[in-house]
Amino acid sequence: MTSTIDPETNLGQLVRVHPEFAPVFESLGIDYCCGGDTPLAQACEENGLEVQPTLERLADAQSTDSTDPTDASLSELVDDIVETHHDYLRSELPSLERTVRKVARVHGESHPELEAIESEFLALETDVMEHIADEEETVFPEIVTLDDETARTDAEADRIRDAIDHLESDHDAAASHLEAIRRLSDDYAVPEDACTSYRNMLDRLQLLEADLHAHIHTENNVLFPDAEAALASA
Repeated sequence: MTSTIDPETNLGQLVRVHPEFAPVFESLGIDYCCGGDTPLAQACEENGLEVQPTLERLADAQSTDSTDPTDASLSELVDDIVETHHDYLRSELPSLERTVRKVARVHGESHPELEAIESEFLALETDVMEHIADEEETVFPEIVTLDDETARTDAEADRIRDAIDHLESDHDAAASHLEAIRRLSDDYAVPEDACTSYRNMLDRLQLLEADLHAHIHTENNVLFPDAEAALASA
């Protein structure tokens, strides 16, 4: 099956057509969300990975019924992002914050890195909550209107493109916080003296990272390119 996967295909397109590839890229440390424009072969080189074994892992994960979701409207994509990712963040972040603060308070003396993890998490939480509010209140309603294929003035189109550029910059900042948390936690390694809350915190931080990667991918590599295509064809 490796012959069906072109190593010159961009990461974002691969995951768009094959969502089952995302966990493989996660396990290999390959950035398929903010780095979605990077060809697979280049990503392997940058991460010190050989292309052929990577192709074999992707082939093992490949589903026979994967399809490019090009039929989804912009409105459907937005609804999916809100229901799958935004609602999760609104529920998870405040609860996880309490756990992060508790673990840092209880274990901070023996694990001084927890103070930095707490700081990175709180900055991430603030940025993400402001980001999803901006999306839902301002940018997504603009994107959804593109489904009607009505021509936009240059000024209107530029406003939407500028808003998307701003969101992509927010995504880069969120990815930086996630990278810092992973580094500070030594790839979410569980210390020998970790209590249940400590373990729970690390598990949930890793799940948060995976969800945000999928979230950013759906916007950067699916929604935003489709919005640009709609603008170009209007």
